[in-house]
Amino acid sequence: MKAVHLLLSLLILTLLVNSCKKEDAQPQTPLLPNGDVEQKFQSWFFNYDTRNPTNPNGYDFGFTSEAASSPQYSLKINCNAIKNDTTFCYYGQQKIVTDNIPIGAKLTLKAKIKTVLVGNGVSLAIRGDKNGKAAFFATTEGKTAITGTKDFTEYSVVLDSYPGNIDNLQIFMVYLPKTTGYVYFDDVSLTVN
Repeated sequence: MKAVHLLLSLLILTLLVNSCKKEDAQPQTPLLPNGDVEQKFQSWFFNYDTRNPTNPNGYDFGFTSEAASSPQYSLKINCNAIKNDTTFCYYGQQKIVTDNIPIGAKLTLKAKIKTVLVGNGVSLAIRGDKNGKAAFFATTEGKTAITGTKDFTEYSVVLDSYPGNIDNLQIFMVYLPKTTGYVYFDDVSLTVN
């Protein structure tokens, strides 16, 4: 009988100790260097629609202190007139290190965006390539409108399940076709959730 009471006491004690343990929250792992855009173009690239590399819409882009969500700088794109309504341009990062991303993990791309835009606006996108072809693609386009006149607002796109086995993980901030006006991107992050 004493053995049963002792066993029962140990079981209750074990349950109490385990229930008191606080599970440590897993920190989100940042994957993008210079997401705060404070080191000019370090890690960022800008490109035009590869079908129209001559920049027919006269996209103006750059690292600027005109507006920023935090501390001082952001990436800007401006277009004053649409001469080709299929052309677009974008900022991005590529060859993002994937070694510590578990298969099945959720990836979240966030950016604070200030817009003074007319038309389709801008979008955020996550893309993974295998052998030079898209293995997956997630975008805000068609789901979340990022256009009009708004102060810095945080937007995000989520890839629900990272499949692994890719050659190139990329993110894009796209100035969509049929858009005029200017946009500022700041505080960009890609995290594993």
